[in-house]
Amino acid sequence: MTPIAWVGDQPVLLSEVDSAEAELRSGRAATTLPAQGSSEARQLRRWLVQRLTAERIVGLVRPREEATPPELAKIAADRAAMLELGSVAASLLTRSPQARAVFNEVTEEITVTECEARRYFEANFELFSAPERRVVRHRVLTSPELADLSDSPLRTVVRGQLAGPVEQALFAAPERSVVGPVRDPLGWHTLFVERAYPESRGTFAEAREQITARLLAAARRRAFGDWLDARRAELVRLEPGYEHPGDPRQPDNTHRH
Repeated sequence: MTPIAWVGDQPVLLSEVDSAEAELRSGRAATTLPAQGSSEARQLRRWLVQRLTAERIVGLVRPREEATPPELAKIAADRAAMLELGSVAASLLTRSPQARAVFNEVTEEITVTECEARRYFEANFELFSAPERRVVRHRVLTSPELADLSDSPLRTVVRGQLAGPVEQALFAAPERSVVGPVRDPLGWHTLFVERAYPESRGTFAEAREQITARLLAAARRRAFGDWLDARRAELVRLEPGYEHPGDPRQPDNTHRH
């Protein structure tokens, strides 16, 4: 019954850290974990203490009874979003439906203004545009004969991807037409244009809903991280040897500036 951390008046016991580590070492990630007793293994145990204290913190919150925990994908839809959360919060939200319910409750008042969404659109307009492109069958021969394209796979060519006379001829051709043979340093090119797509530029009105959802999800992740950090600073006390993995005062921290 050795406490190695406190969340308010609630102890986190050494046996809990042992159990959490044993669970990891019996799981799919076992072969990727550091050897027991090493500096890296001690850092892993410090990280587990961070996760266990975070679990205690969200356990102190009683979400509304009618609250339904969101699916993890609603909070973090991809790996980049999970990395944005940080490893402790990401693990917490992955493992705990209660943590996801708390996430909803502590971030429900976060909003994104139209001005913020418009600034994002103007700074990232290329995400909502598509360059001019052609869907083609393409073959290169060493002699100026019309190539058989029947067994050539379809590929998409974006303007600027080719060069010189081949690109000029391709992007001047209409759909369902043959281009070539056209010569360049690689040989004689024959292409069949299946589809031709002009350059398109999305409007803010078209992109507003998507942008707002993206910015709102990111803002809620940041707000949850800030809330968790504030509650940790207020409630958590760590015993010597179980400091934060990044604490420069503990001997196993190898991060240096």
